[in-house]
Amino acid sequence: MSFSELVGQNEAKQRLGVPLVGEPGHAFLLVGPQGIGKKTLGREFAKGLLCSHPTENGGCGTCPNCIYMREHTHPDYKELLLPSGEKNIKVADVRSKILGDVGIMSQIASRKVYLIDADALAEEGQNALLKTLEEPPKHVVFILTVSDESKLLPTILSRTVSVRLLPNTEKEVVEVLKKNDPDILPEEAELFAHFSGGVIGSAMGLSQTDWLVNDYEEVTDFLLRLPEISKTELLTDVYSFFDEEKEHFQDVLMLMDMVLGEMAVLSLSPDSDRLHDKVKKDKMVNVIKRYKINPARIGKMSSVLTVASRAEKANGNYEMIVCRMLLALKKECTDG
Repeated sequence: MSFSELVGQNEAKQRLGVPLVGEPGHAFLLVGPQGIGKKTLGREFAKGLLCSHPTENGGCGTCPNCIYMREHTHPDYKELLLPSGEKNIKVADVRSKILGDVGIMSQIASRKVYLIDADALAEEGQNALLKTLEEPPKHVVFILTVSDESKLLPTILSRTVSVRLLPNTEKEVVEVLKKNDPDILPEEAELFAHFSGGVIGSAMGLSQTDWLVNDYEEVTDFLLRLPEISKTELLTDVYSFFDEEKEHFQDVLMLMDMVLGEMAVLSLSPDSDRLHDKVKKDKMVNVIKRYKINPARIGKMSSVLTVASRAEKANGNYEMIVCRMLLALKKECTDG
């Protein structure tokens, strides 16, 4: 694998490609939300740093160094990650696995590379690493990964070159999901991609569970039936769904807003390919036409969700928030 085979993160890959064909610094910091691919990119960067014939696209993939990296047996590459069940990397591990090893010359490559999960370094662990970052051996390169730079000491930040990973596009996330599971349904891949916020790891995790797809179906059915649902049913059967999903209320609101977005698109362009599920699309278009639901009305319904979201975040009475939301949605949908 090379940089070009990694989906997205073009700016980060370009920045990391430059030092591969020049004289790299001694410490790099990959910054981005959990699941964005920091360690994956870090490993490819490490492979390029150890490669005998690197290009700006990473390691060559054929030299002994690249082969060792591919087989996870390179003696000049080490990772310091959070052990399962632990809250932080122990200072003793920093000293034994990093500080006690940096003074030893590389065995087959021209340098040694260390990938460190800086999210798992408490202040004591950071301080233990600091002296080596201040006076690094010439043959050593550190690659640190962190989700939030504020977790790190200013002295750590000042001694690293920061490279930020940005959220992927939905198209890029869908591409990764399809590579990982060729049998995934297009509408599900798009749902996971949209809901992940551009974080591939999050989308992969969502694809391993049923709750998102199930709740999406539930929410879609509810919104399409909303014009015909009685107030009694709203405050009993429909409310019971929200009561069961109390812990995921904000997620359910996001799903509802997604469905409203789909309805807004179809209200303007019934032939849009926004939805791959033809049955669902036809049902949505029929409801839109029958009840004359337009973008303005949908916008008011979306505002109702925003009000409910803010009220729940402010720790308001949950039952009252949901009931008011359901009644307001009903009003905007039928009387807007």
